[in-house]
Amino acid sequence: MDKGINLIDDVSIVLCGEAGQGIQTVEHLMIQTLKLSGYNVFSSQEYMSRIRGGNNSTSIRISSKKVSAPVNRIDILIPFGKGALTHVRKRLSPDTLIIGEEKSFKDENQGHRSINVPISEIAVKVGGAIYSNTIASALMLRLFDVDIELFSNYLRKRFAGKDESIIQKNIDAAEQGYALSDELLKGNDIRVNVQRSSQITKEIIMDGVEALALGAIAGGCDLISF
Repeated sequence: MDKGINLIDDVSIVLCGEAGQGIQTVEHLMIQTLKLSGYNVFSSQEYMSRIRGGNNSTSIRISSKKVSAPVNRIDILIPFGKGALTHVRKRLSPDTLIIGEEKSFKDENQGHRSINVPISEIAVKVGGAIYSNTIASALMLRLFDVDIELFSNYLRKRFAGKDESIIQKNIDAAEQGYALSDELLKGNDIRVNVQRSSQITKEIIMDGVEALALGAIAGGCDLISF
């Protein structure tokens, strides 16, 4: 990489791939853990395809201030398969950094800066491709200096009820992702400066449907007509 990258105050991360690749899992792991670490987060999804093979994207915005809308720009793109770059082509800029497995996007890359990260290779060593999502989440969380113990504890909560070996493999995958982030991302001089607050850890994350339901209840069901 020719020069370092300095992301200040407002960072837009986009996950893009085919339906069924676990993008929603990565989104959930990231926004919940970032919030617990004190960051303002906002995420939005495209209308998810129900047919495998169609590409979809999810945007995660991490900001020093509260935000309630997505932005068009992409600071970091994480492609999960072929067709991802083509799918978000109009949103890419010379400042966009692509982080992922080069074999899945090199034919589509038109000169954008990129870092090759062997996510699936490491996931197989941990226990299988299913752990790729935890590794991808860990890559980004480490970039934002999220404590590994906090992420590990959240993984235990997230996968509670699963076999202990599965929980441990997810934690192992997280540790591998953190180590990889230190080696490849921070080693490429990527710096993130987004303010956080301990007050945010006490807040609740909810989606639009949940907010509408709570609003209807709080308003005495005024939104319901008979």
